[in-house]
Amino acid sequence: MMMLDILEWTGTICGIAGATLIASNVRLSPWGWWLFLASSLILSLYGLLIGAYGIMLLNLCFVMTNLLGITRVWVPYMRSRTAMAADFSGQEAG
Repeated sequence: MMMLDILEWTGTICGIAGATLIASNVRLSPWGWWLFLASSLILSLYGLLIGAYGIMLLNLCFVMTNLLGITRVWVPYMRSRTAMAADFSGQEAG
């Protein structure tokens, strides 16, 4: 029973942390999508193990939306940070 509790609470805490991070609209907010993804994967496994197939299906759908968020928010965020770092290092050399 302890493993199920760990899955349940880890998924819950990751979801809360991801939502808080994205809602806070700070520099690190795009990383909240990864916390959402972890939450959804963990809670999908939890739903499967306890036989709560509705919870499992819901979280599998959330996995898809989290992947969309990572693609549309996190990837551009990382590209812009990489570009800024390259611009900054180019200014230092010149």
